[in-house]
Amino acid sequence: MYRDGHAGLNALLYAPVLPVVASQYSRWLALVGAVVAIGVATLPDFDDPLPFVAHRGPTHTVWFAALVGLIAGVGTALVAPSVPVAFEFGFLVGFAGILAHLAGDVVTPMGISPFAPLWRAHVTLEWFASKNPRVNRTFLLAGSGAFTGALVVTYVGG
Repeated sequence: MYRDGHAGLNALLYAPVLPVVASQYSRWLALVGAVVAIGVATLPDFDDPLPFVAHRGPTHTVWFAALVGLIAGVGTALVAPSVPVAFEFGFLVGFAGILAHLAGDVVTPMGISPFAPLWRAHVTLEWFASKNPRVNRTFLLAGSGAFTGALVVTYVGG
């Protein structure tokens, strides 16, 4: 999956979470979560231009997802100190955001090895090519629509 597809997938997955977090905790925490969820959508692909790191290598593992979750948890706790569950929420959104990226790549023929180096099993569903413009555009449009709807419900209608 390409950048637009990953961003759309993360927006689509976070959209139903946004109004729930806003009503249960705070609108600010819901917005911070949105920034984290969409912000980490393409983070694992920073390895692509690096000559010393294999693409879909270490940054495409659950270990990287946990690291990003920890960083997102600390960041969320810093920007939302009045919310008792800020760290846990930030960790969950960061971790899940990377897992969503991994899910977007596991459906392509190239696949991933999500538990490397402990377990090198290669996982691929081979549903569509990463560069498929229709799939990437569909995820971007669906995610944008769902996310916009969630924002309207939460911040305009709520």
